[in-house]
Amino acid sequence: MPFMRRKLGKTIEAWIDGDDSRPLLIRGARRTGKTTLVEAIGRNRFGEGFAKLDFQTDPARTDAIFNGPTDDVDRIVRNISEFLRRDLRKECTLLFFDEVQLNEKALNSLRFFSESGWRVIATGSLLGVTVRRRRLPFPSGVWQATLHPMDFEEWLWAVGEDAIADAVRQHSTSCEPYVLHEEALELYRRYLVVGGMPQALRTWVETRDHALVREELAEVDLTYTADMTDPDNGISGAAAKRIWESLPKQLMRSSTKKFKYADVMRGGRRAQLLEPLEWLSAAGIVTINELTCDMQFPLAPHSDDEGSFFKVYVADTGLMFHKFGVDAHTFLDPALRDVLSSDFRGALAENAVAQALAANDLRTFYWMPGPTVGRGEVDFLLQTAHAEVVPVEVKSGRNVRAKSLAKLVEMGRAPYAYRLSELNFARSMVPGTDCELRSVPLYAAFALDGMRK
Repeated sequence: MPFMRRKLGKTIEAWIDGDDSRPLLIRGARRTGKTTLVEAIGRNRFGEGFAKLDFQTDPARTDAIFNGPTDDVDRIVRNISEFLRRDLRKECTLLFFDEVQLNEKALNSLRFFSESGWRVIATGSLLGVTVRRRRLPFPSGVWQATLHPMDFEEWLWAVGEDAIADAVRQHSTSCEPYVLHEEALELYRRYLVVGGMPQALRTWVETRDHALVREELAEVDLTYTADMTDPDNGISGAAAKRIWESLPKQLMRSSTKKFKYADVMRGGRRAQLLEPLEWLSAAGIVTINELTCDMQFPLAPHSDDEGSFFKVYVADTGLMFHKFGVDAHTFLDPALRDVLSSDFRGALAENAVAQALAANDLRTFYWMPGPTVGRGEVDFLLQTAHAEVVPVEVKSGRNVRAKSLAKLVEMGRAPYAYRLSELNFARSMVPGTDCELRSVPLYAAFALDGMRK
């Protein structure tokens, strides 16, 4: 299978071609493809000048490279040159520090490579959690970017459906019906099952065997569980694991899907579970969507004496599907899919939209008029660069009545609203308002990246 095209690749290419002297630090959860992406671009652009240090495979000798002051860039480069047994020249070398969080001095040294003339790119997993135990400060003066699990557009590129990806983008702007709507829906459902972890997708493309895909996802799940239960993390690993295992149940409630500490364990309380939950978020394993009761820019999280209100999503839809324990063939068979509960299908759809919005680096909230006022709820609120507040309602099927959306639009004077469902593209008006309703299929959630402009 050829190299999987990733959107972050454009960021890396722009950094290489630009005049920004800062090192580029790529963060992200484990198994999202950071190393593969950097290696593919680095070897293509620099050939023999691509110089990689892997802090996982040879920790003792890579530690020796950085012994001494971290601001002595010349000494560090000289040690790297000796370690790799080749000459390194500034004008034609890309230094790659892989899993840099494993070497405290290497991570700290990044700040001193700025303005040095050396191009340095680094990748790191668990950076948001490991720095709390470090003696040296997190480096300033670096350009940071995040690699998320693959969104549906990247997934379409990987399976050779570039034409559908392009068409979905075009129709997301025009909102004209798409003639291959049903075909796109079927591909989207496959995406929900396989997910955006590169190795799981590679396995499906090469074998078309969902049992093998399930094994890949189970391995990722076990890797994440091992990370969260590592005694060196300084958190309650048992509590983190219980939170992780509770997420399918939390998102399948018929009523509000607000995260409830009591659903994690008997007598669960914020004081004992907040830190492990924040660890999961910092590790990129989950996405937190906070409640707001605001309707106009700027939105702010709602909290009261009981604490904050939020929902928690799994960062990758394939992992989410795996955690539900549903057989892939059951979900992908139209006749069998109808017997699955609407709560399950709704949770899966909402989680996938959350993943798409997170991949676009969009800050989101969910909305209620008040945590104790009525039953209305809108799944996502977005803020545009023009200080607009735009509601996004998610419907897992074709029943698209949305009373809460109409209420929010009426009270908040939103300029337009999105409704994501299994229906084709269309434009209409939110009933009883002057607000345009843009009906967009669930598979087009990735195209909402225009909100950043």
